[in-house]
Order: sequence, then structure tokens, then C-alpha cells
Amino acid sequence: MSILPPDLAKLTAMEKVELIDLLWLSMSEDDFPLTDAQRQDLEKRIAEDQNDPDEGRPWEEVKAELLGQK
Repeated sequence: MSILPPDLAKLTAMEKVELIDLLWLSMSEDDFPLTDAQRQDLEKRIAEDQNDPDEGRPWEEVKAELLGQK
């Protein structure tokens, strides 16, 4: 798709963010297979999170803040 549909220009910034979120959620893991190096890095990050679960913030909280709902 080389040209954006004209209706996209009418969307607010927040509506565009919500559309991006919907598009992202519609994709599956199979759409982007990981390399071995990426899988190892992901496993390392998951282990770090499990070792210190209080570090960072939940995605729902960050998303609500970005969408102005908090």
C-alpha cells in the first residue's frame, strides 16, 4: 500500500494511536519470526523480569497514560 486512504487524514492523533494498537494486536507471532539471537535476548529479559517483577510498569498503565486516560 503506497497511498494512505483519505479518511486517515481525518483521524485525530488519539484515533491514529488506537488504530495502530488495533493493527499491532491483529498481527501474530508468525508474522515476525525471531532469530536465535533475538530469542535468547527475549528469554534473558523474561528471566530478569521474573527475578525482579516490581521493576518497570505494566503495559496497561503506560498505555492508559499515553491515551490520556490516567
